[in-house]
Amino acid sequence: MTTPNPMPASGHPWLALRVRARHVQTNLNAKGYRTSLPLVWCIHRRRSGSDWDSQKPLIPGYVFAVHNRENPFRIVTTPGVVQIVSFGSSPGTIPEAEIEALERIAASGLPVASCRYTRPVETVELIAGPLEGVQGVVLRQAQITCLIVGVELLQCSVAVEIDGAWAVPIR
Repeated sequence: MTTPNPMPASGHPWLALRVRARHVQTNLNAKGYRTSLPLVWCIHRRRSGSDWDSQKPLIPGYVFAVHNRENPFRIVTTPGVVQIVSFGSSPGTIPEAEIEALERIAASGLPVASCRYTRPVETVELIAGPLEGVQGVVLRQAQITCLIVGVELLQCSVAVEIDGAWAVPIR
């Protein structure tokens, strides 16, 4: 996926935080950080046959946060934060477009699944539907068309089921 400047509207980079606790996002928000934790609904079935639903992270084990050097609190001192995804001593940054695409996919209500990371061969943009404007790679199998959106820094992707007519190639 072609990615523009990794700086969000605030002018600070998005970071990927490896986490092990459920309430890390709440703790970071309390410290004044802007965060993103795209959640999707999943349905579980009990042995008794009854169903219950819950939300789970679109990319398990990670919370995304905007780094702000002026913030007096340190991200890594937040309970539950294991590490900031880095290359050597410098943190890796994620383009705003990738974070926005994940948030829109999670909010769309369309069927979502994780998949292997794919490098874009031909990038498409959706021109209709709830994900209009999102870019990714299209995968067609049998009767199902999926848009694959990846987070390059984490080398992971998610696939969301779409109508094939929504996608047009980007030239």
